[in-house]
Amino acid sequence: CKKIRKAGGKIYLDTSIKIIHEGGKSVNVNSSDEELEKNRNWHWMWSTFYYHKKYNSFFFALKIVLPKLISAFIKIIFYRLIFNKKRSDIYFFRFSGLINSILGKKSWHRPSLD
Repeated sequence: CKKIRKAGGKIYLDTSIKIIHEGGKSVNVNSSDEELEKNRNWHWMWSTFYYHKKYNSFFFALKIVLPKLISAFIKIIFYRLIFNKKRSDIYFFRFSGLINSILGKKSWHRPSLD
């Protein structure tokens, strides 16, 4: 939509169309819910930085994600201290997704096939 508007095009909305999104259907069916959650968090954070960098600037994107980066880091430590590995891992994946995007790495993370 952003590209179409920028090029002077029009966006049309048809409220009669219904779309059902079946999340997780493009990954291995043997992936656990936990692996899918880690994957979603990694890509969500990676994409957040990438989008703001693409349509604004690197420094604008950094300003937007810096609180999320700090929060994820603090939560990793907190959940490790209270021995909640599952929550700690999820925040580690958020942190990792942001770091990878900030460093300009491509979106590479996929759920493990264990």
